[in-house]
Amino acid sequence: MGKSLIVNRVNGKNHTFAVPAGETEADTFASTFLDGEYQVLKKGSVVGTDTETDWLDVNLMLKASATGLKTYMNILVKTSKTEEDIFSAVIGLNINGVLVDEAYVISMRHITA
Repeated sequence: MGKSLIVNRVNGKNHTFAVPAGETEADTFASTFLDGEYQVLKKGSVVGTDTETDWLDVNLMLKASATGLKTYMNILVKTSKTEEDIFSAVIGLNINGVLVDEAYVISMRHITA
C-alpha cells in the first residue's frame, strides 16, 4: 500500500494531510469526502541519502510585494547552499497562496547530528 499527500484548499486556507493509500484510492477518497479544491501528491523516486551529518536549519519569510501577503517556511538544506541559492529556489513559487517575489532569512543555524 502506498502513501499519498492530499492538499485541500477550503475558504482560502490549505489543509495538508497524508493518507495510507495509493494515488488512485486517495483521489477517490478526496473526491468523495472533501469540499473545495484538492490535489493528491504521490511519492516520487527517492534520490540521495538520509544519513546527512551536517545541514542548515533555515527559517524564511516569503512575501508577495504586490498583495502584501506573506508566509513563513522552515527548511533543512545542505551546508554547501548559500542564501542566494535558497532565494533563487523560492522566488517565483506559489507557497501557501503567496506568489513569492521577496524572500528573507530570519534565521540560519548549522546543525550537526
